[in-house]
Amino acid sequence: MITVLAILSLLFLLSACSALTSGEGGKLLVKTDYGNITKDDLYKEVISSERGKELIQKLVYMQILEGKYEVSDKEVNQQLDGMKEQAGDEDGFKAFLQQQGFKNEKELKDQIKQSIYFFKATTDGVKVTDKQINDYYEQNKDQYTEVRTSHILVDMESTAKEIEEELKKGTDFTELAKKQSTDKVSGAEGGDLGYLSGRSNELDPTFLAAALKLKKGEVSEPVKTMFGYHIIKVTDIKETPLSKVKDQIKQALMGKEAKPVQQILNKLNKEIEIREDAFKDVFKDVEPQQPKMPPQG
Repeated sequence: MITVLAILSLLFLLSACSALTSGEGGKLLVKTDYGNITKDDLYKEVISSERGKELIQKLVYMQILEGKYEVSDKEVNQQLDGMKEQAGDEDGFKAFLQQQGFKNEKELKDQIKQSIYFFKATTDGVKVTDKQINDYYEQNKDQYTEVRTSHILVDMESTAKEIEEELKKGTDFTELAKKQSTDKVSGAEGGDLGYLSGRSNELDPTFLAAALKLKKGEVSEPVKTMFGYHIIKVTDIKETPLSKVKDQIKQALMGKEAKPVQQILNKLNKEIEIREDAFKDVFKDVEPQQPKMPPQG
C-alpha cells in the first residue's frame, strides 16, 4: 500500500496543482468497471495521508536546499566509498543495503546526497580553523594509528612474570607464544593479532590502551584483563597522516556545532508561500523538544 501511495503521490505532485488552477480536478486518471479515479480523488488521498504530507515536505524542502547549496558527486561518492570500505567486500555491502532498507546503491546515494544538503544547512556559518583540526588530530592520535600486535595470554600473574623474564633473557617471543599462550588461535601464529587501532571497539579497553602505548619492537609488562594476563608486543606501527583525514575531522568538528534540524526546517518554512489551506499544517512550525527535567526528590 505504501509503494502504491508513493507512486500516486508523485503523480499528484506533477499534475494536481495545474489541475486545480485549470478546473481539471475532475479529469479522469484511471477507469475501471467498478469505479474511476480522478485528479480530485488523487489530491484528497495524498493530502489526507501522513505519507503524502511527508512526500510533499521532502519535495519542497529539498527544492529550497538545492537552490541554496551545492552538493557534488565527489562529496557523495566519498561517503559511499567509506561505507563500502566498512562493509568489506561486495557481499558485505549488499547485506548493509538490505539491513538499512535500501533496494539498491542508487537509493543509498540519494539518501547520502539529502543528508549532505541538510548537513550544509545545519552547519551554515560554522567555521573550523586548521589549529582546531590539528589539535583534534593530536588529541585523538590513537584513532588514526594502527599497531600490529602479538600477545602471550596466561591465567596466572606468576606465569606471566616468568615469561617476562624469559623474554628479557632473549627467548624468542614467537616460540613462547606457541608453547605457552592459552589463546590457541593467535598462539599458533606466534601470538599475532593483526593490526589494531583506537577504533577497535570490540577489544578489551585495558589491552588496547596498553598496546597503543608501546613503540615498535617494545614488549609490555603483564597486563591484566578479564581474560587473564597478557604479555604484549608491537611488531609494526602505521599512522594515517593528517592530510588524509583532515576533511573527515573538519566534518566532525562542524557537526558538533550544527543547529537542530527542526530549527532549520522552521526557518525554511518562512520561505514557503502556501496557497492552499490544505497545506497549512504540512509546513507548520514545531518547537524543538525541551529536555525533560529529572524527577525531584
